[in-house]
Amino acid sequence: MRIVIFMLALFSFPLFGMGQNVVTGKIIDELGLPIYLAAVEINETNEVAYTDFDGNFSIENEKNFHWKINISSQGYKTESFFVLSGGSAGEIVLQYDEELRKLLERQ
Repeated sequence: MRIVIFMLALFSFPLFGMGQNVVTGKIIDELGLPIYLAAVEINETNEVAYTDFDGNFSIENEKNFHWKINISSQGYKTESFFVLSGGSAGEIVLQYDEELRKLLERQ
C-alpha cells in the first residue's frame, strides 16, 4: 500500500507544475465597464488571448518569472504592464484614445 501511495505521489508532481505560468486579469474602461475582445499579448511571443464578455482573460506561456503584456482594443490606448507568471494582474483600466474621447465629449 505504501508503494502505491508513493507512486501516485511521484507521478502527481508534474501535475502541480502545470498551469503555474498562467496570468489572469480583467480589463475595464475608465467608467468601470468590462471591455469585450481586448487583445492581451505576451511581449515578443505569439501568445494572444482575448477578453470575454466580462472583460476577463487568462493567458499561458512556458516562460517563467515575469512577463510584459501588451493590451490593446479599438477605441483605447495600448497599454503595457509587467506581471508575474502564476498570478493575477487584477483589474487593468484602459484609457480612451483621442478619437473616442472626442466622440464622447460631443454628446
